Amino acid sequence: MTISRPGWPLDLVSAHDPEFPGQVTRWLLDRLPGEFRDSQSSKDPVALAWVLRERTQTDIDLMRRLYATARTASGVQRPEALLDSLSAVGAQLLRTAREANCVASALADLDHGALDTSVLD
Repeated sequence: MTISRPGWPLDLVSAHDPEFPGQVTRWLLDRLPGEFRDSQSSKDPVALAWVLRERTQTDIDLMRRLYATARTASGVQRPEALLDSLSAVGAQLLRTAREANCVASALADLDHGALDTSVLD
């Protein structure tokens, strides 16, 4: 039995699993905008992990700013539902950030030259 790192995505096999190279790129692309599927970096999991980490952090910063200003800037009379929504989205983004950090660390631990993503062709 392989123990995953704390925060490891539940829907991705362990980095030590032989299926990891074939699954990690798909996992990353599923969390990025669709335009990345046709980009030159679409088969580079290290690049995709970096983009996901940066994008997620930007989204977290935005959610924090929105949450902080929702009562006064949104124009909503009763902002509780909006605050609940922002909180839920923020929590999901924090989970994604933890997962992306774990995946990026696992990729850094691997020999990138040996990471064969040709199965995605």
